[in-house]
Formats: sequence, structure tokens, C-alpha cells
Amino acid sequence: MSDIATGSDLLWIARGHWEIFIATYLFLGGLSGGAYLTSVVSSELFRPRARGPDEIFACEETSRWGAIVGVLAIAVGGVALLSHLGAPLRALTFPVLFTNFGSWLVIGTWFIVLFALFVTIEAFWLLFGEEHAGSEGLSYVPRWIVAWIDDVLPLPEGWSIVAALDWLADRLRPTERARRIVHAVGSVAAVGVIVYTALLLTDVSVVPLWDRQYLPIVFLMSGPSTGISAALLGTVASGGGLSRTNHLFCLADDALIAVETVTLVGLLVALSSGSPAGEQSYDLLLNGAYFPHFAVGVLALGLVVPFGLSMTMTGLVRFTDIEHRWGSAFTGGFALKYVLVLAGGFLLRYTLLFGAVKQPLGVP
Repeated sequence: MSDIATGSDLLWIARGHWEIFIATYLFLGGLSGGAYLTSVVSSELFRPRARGPDEIFACEETSRWGAIVGVLAIAVGGVALLSHLGAPLRALTFPVLFTNFGSWLVIGTWFIVLFALFVTIEAFWLLFGEEHAGSEGLSYVPRWIVAWIDDVLPLPEGWSIVAALDWLADRLRPTERARRIVHAVGSVAAVGVIVYTALLLTDVSVVPLWDRQYLPIVFLMSGPSTGISAALLGTVASGGGLSRTNHLFCLADDALIAVETVTLVGLLVALSSGSPAGEQSYDLLLNGAYFPHFAVGVLALGLVVPFGLSMTMTGLVRFTDIEHRWGSAFTGGFALKYVLVLAGGFLLRYTLLFGAVKQPLGVP
């Protein structure tokens, strides 16, 4: 939280000790949950309705990329979170020590653990098994890495890590009905990972920027938005940038961006006409030190430009055939949109932490 100069009748509370690692975790936690939800939606809703081999390929790539990004993001985010602790290894004792289930810190920890389990299982099922042997697609990079390790390690003849993982995946693979149940429970855990950090911050009532009315909605929109962007960036790289799957997810992302933008505007209006600390945060974000990060990075480049870019491309696709003649330009346009959304998502968390000002104390 930010330092503010003292006034004659107010005592401003010094900033907290949170650093860039926490902003990184807030970003990656929301992204991981959003990426998993993207994977589930692609598998359960889009894949059964896919039209033709190209669209089937795009759906499957999106499902795998969503799961892979989810695993990587929660792993790196977890390391960033633990690195902030004075004794990181003590976090492993959470099942015994974390018993206050009225605390969002405890609830969030359980959400993280359960979600990490579900997203890892999903990635395992989507990458390994007999049906995936010899499959193509850039999302199979983790499988290729394991196969490369097979070649490098001096394993006994006839032994293979990939073959063992394929065997295990085939025997652990659930029925379609059980898979839907797993997806449903995993999605609840994903939403919990996305939202709990906002609810944890809003418990600090002396920080007007962390408003309980607005912040959970902002996180609930931004997490899936960044998750879609990360997963679909992989799909675009795999060659699915011109698919119907990409268009549908891009439109869903636009809806999330629109709600997020309106909510942020509401938060700014509340800050500008509220308490002294709220007004200070407002000035920091729109006029002061964090103007480049928030006004430019979040509002302009992270929200308005991606939305406008997407609407332009969607309109051209809907009313012209220019997409087929300028396919590479559209592919680049979608990639640019997703990169901007990801950058804006990180800067949003960064400014929400470092632009926060504690309510000052009145000096008699």
C-alpha cells in the first residue's frame, strides 16, 4: 500500500509490506482458475458441437492449453505466494494449523489445494492415454518433453515413462458422467481460487480501494478473462486463430471485459466522492504515480483497446470475407488482443495493491 504525505489534522498509516510477489500470485491465481474454466467449457460445451476437423482440433487444443496453463499458473503462483512467507515450509502444515474456517485465508488455502489437484488431473487426462499417442498439436509439448526424457535417460530396454503414463491415464480415466462431475467440482474450486483473494482483501475495511461491493466482481470478471486469453493464445499459436471456437471465446471475453470496465468505473466514482483515503487512491491511479500503470495499462491497453480490436475483427468476419484473404492479420490481431488482456490483468493487481491507501486517523 502506498505512502501518502501527512496532513495537519490527519495521521496517515504507513504502507504495508506486500511486494511484487503478492501481485504476481493474485494475477496467476485468477488466471489459473480462468484457464481451467476455459478448458472445461471447451470440452463440455464446444467440443460436442464442433463442426468439422478444424473446429474439433481448435476445441481440443483449447481444452489442453487451458489445463496446461492452469497447472503452470497455479504452480508458479504458489511459489510466489510461499516466497513471501518468512518460513515457507510451515505452509505444508496447513491441514493441522489452518482450522479457522471463518477466515478467507484458510478457505482460500483449501481452494488452492483442491483446485491444484483437479487441474493437474485434467491436464493428465488430456495429455496421456492411448488415444493421445502420436497426436499432433502444439499443446502436446509436455508429452513431447516426457518422450525426450525417455530418450535421454538410460532406462532398461522396453521401459518408457510415456507408456507408463498412458497406461495409468487409461485406467484412471472416468466415464463421461463421472468426468462431468469432476469438471463441476473442479469449476467450483476454480471460481473459489479466482474470488477468494478479493474477499480476503475486502476484509481490510480501512482500505477504500478494496471495496467489497466492487472488488469481487472485478476479480470474477478479470480471472476468466485472463484465463481465456492465456488458453486461446495457445490455440492461436497452434493454428486455431480463425476457428469458430476462437471467435466464441473471444466474444465471451469481450462480455467479461465490458462488465469489468463498468465495475472499475463504478469503483473509481465511489473513490472520488468518498473518504480521504479513497480520494488519495483515486488521485494515485488517475493523476499520480500509478497513472501509467492504471489509466494507460489497465483501462486503455488492457480493456478498451482489446475490446475495440475484438469488435472490429468480429464485425469484419460477420459482414465480409476479408478473414480468409487476410488470415495472418486476423491471427495476429487475436494474439495481440490476448497479450494486452494478460498485461492489463497483471497491472490491475499491481495497482490494486500499490495504489491502496489506508484510512487516516484523525488527530485531535
